[in-house]
Amino acid sequence: MEIELIQQVLATVALLMGGLLILIIYNAYRIVRQQTLLLFIYGLFTLIVGIAFADIVSIFTPDPFTILWSAVFSRLVVIIGLGVMTYGVLRG
Repeated sequence: MEIELIQQVLATVALLMGGLLILIIYNAYRIVRQQTLLLFIYGLFTLIVGIAFADIVSIFTPDPFTILWSAVFSRLVVIIGLGVMTYGVLRG
C-alpha cells in the first residue's frame, strides 16, 4: 500500500515538473520563434505523458489487464515522444 502511494506521488511530481519544464521552454520559444524548440516541446509533452500514463491509470483503475496494457501503451508513447524530440533536434 505504501509503495503504491509513493508511486502515485512520484507520478504527480513528474507531471508537475514536466509541465514546469514545458512552460520554461515555451517561454524561450516565444522569444526566439525557432521551430526546433516547438518540436522539442511537443516531444517533451508526449514523453512526460508517456512516462506518467501507466502510473495515473493504476491510480484510477485496479484492473490488472488495464494496468498491463496501459504500461505497453505508455512505452509506445515514450518512444514516439523521443522520436519527435530527436527529429526536432536533428532538423535543427
